[in-house]
Amino acid sequence: MSQLYLVRHGQASFGAANYDQLSPLGYQQAQWLGEHFRELGIHFDRAVTGSLSRQQQTAQAVLAGIGQTLPVHVDDGFNEFDFHGLAAIYCRFSGIPLPGTDNGGREFFQMLRKAMIAWSRGELHAADADTDEPVLETWEQFHDRVQQALQQLIAREQEETVLAVSSGGAMAMALSQVLQCGVDTLINLNMQTRNTGVHHLFYNQRGYQLAGFNSLAHLQRPGRLNALSYT
Repeated sequence: MSQLYLVRHGQASFGAANYDQLSPLGYQQAQWLGEHFRELGIHFDRAVTGSLSRQQQTAQAVLAGIGQTLPVHVDDGFNEFDFHGLAAIYCRFSGIPLPGTDNGGREFFQMLRKAMIAWSRGELHAADADTDEPVLETWEQFHDRVQQALQQLIAREQEETVLAVSSGGAMAMALSQVLQCGVDTLINLNMQTRNTGVHHLFYNQRGYQLAGFNSLAHLQRPGRLNALSYT
């Protein structure tokens, strides 16, 4: 069987004008993860990310920590859903102000949970009220592109070890398909996955088996516990 290490990107720039960049802590988390893989003797035959900068920066830092040089393939199926756009649409249609990101963004993520439920039920119009142009993929489109990304890995299965760097929502969608669980569990998986958390899966032509969820052994060490983060 092949092995997939599905990694969430390092801490991004939450609350900044450009979220899609790793923070200094994000780079450090990814570097530590790579060093942890090296300590365990884990090297990769293939690396893949979505097209987002924070995902690609994480993959490069992980590989640098291992001491590996690999081409990083891009598959948009591993991209995160547009949670900023979803939040704006949900708040507009709900008639509530968009929560800020103070205090770790607690109010923002409470709102986002409700928005994801409404999105999954088809209760939000994925169009801008002014232009009527789509600005958000449907829940079904999100489901299908993540499913296709997983199937692409299976199609190339060669008893290899693969690093895939993605984001919390896409990773939760992937696990929900592997575990065949519902939306509520998917959202819980999303909210629990920390930066550079590792989901370990075995796979072959018949499908995937989950072996480990949200491992953070590289951060759960003396002097590193303050490096645990969600955003």
